[in-house]
Amino acid sequence: MSNNKIEQKSIKYAKKGALIFGLSNALINAIHQINLIKDNPEQKFDWSKLLKAGGNGALLGGVGGAFVGGIVDSNNARKERLNTSAILSTVVSNIRLDKDNPIYKKLSIKSNRIINDLEIDFNNSLGGSPLKIGSTEDGTSLSDSFDIDISVPFSSKSFNSTSEMYNTLYEYFNENYSDKDFIKLRKQKKSIGIIYRINGDDYKIDVVPYKLSNTTNNKTAGYLYVNNNSLFKKDSYTKTDIISLKSIKLTIIQQKLLIALKSWKKEYSIPISSHLLKMLIIDAFEFNKGNIPKDFTKKILMIITYIEENIMYRRITSIENTNNILTDFDESDKLLIKKECNNILNDYKYQPNSILKYFDFL
Repeated sequence: MSNNKIEQKSIKYAKKGALIFGLSNALINAIHQINLIKDNPEQKFDWSKLLKAGGNGALLGGVGGAFVGGIVDSNNARKERLNTSAILSTVVSNIRLDKDNPIYKKLSIKSNRIINDLEIDFNNSLGGSPLKIGSTEDGTSLSDSFDIDISVPFSSKSFNSTSEMYNTLYEYFNENYSDKDFIKLRKQKKSIGIIYRINGDDYKIDVVPYKLSNTTNNKTAGYLYVNNNSLFKKDSYTKTDIISLKSIKLTIIQQKLLIALKSWKKEYSIPISSHLLKMLIIDAFEFNKGNIPKDFTKKILMIITYIEENIMYRRITSIENTNNILTDFDESDKLLIKKECNNILNDYKYQPNSILKYFDFL
């Protein structure tokens, strides 16, 4: 480790110590002088004494802070560097959803039953077979946080509007659906949530209906109903293409990176969608093409660096609908994402083992 890095905490602690002790000492002196003036009204406030007290406190605090920082730096310098890539690879394997997970298997059976019922009861209205999509199918779900998504394509002539399609399907579940674990049906922005309670925890199957557009030979592109659920916004619809979404393929290593970033997002409440994380990983690999590090930790840092440098201005759209701008969200959230990325990068530069703090949640 270079001398600059060794001095980093010393300087940081010294600055904090100087500020805290300087202000504290100045405040004590000011209170003391005010009390003396109360007893002797002719006595004037001595600003030079106040400044001198503040300066002495800052000096003392700075020395003390530097001393504490020096101890931190010394301890840091002696820490053995861990094989963070091996540790993180193990972590990813452990937090990744296993298809043999008994709760997932139970939920999957329920989703198969829903698909079967829809194929029977909406046979004349469907424009194709309902199918499971999303992270559980892609192999990028977290073991302690997963849903199953089912896309349901209706033919272009099945309903007069996407709102009629959505509400008809909602009423179908509301009136007909039963399951011993079923507890609640929920209208969501673009889907219908079927919530179950299994072993004391809630799990969800999202049913996503969409109406195929009326174009020649079209079997995949259509429109989703958008339930704005607001007094100020009207309900609407948006374009989609489920097959295009399914065409976004990650390599095995990119899947592992997405799982790691999803766990970071969940544990640190990072305001970014999983879909955007997926697209940022693809973009980062394309941007660094020919210069991709072999080390797994360095790959994580490559993605985090790319996000930190691009989140404020990069325009990323969803592959199935160029009007769906994934990076169109509050600037305050973007600033928070940038700050969190900076924390990871700065901590890693000071102490490489710190990467485990952000991604090792076992």
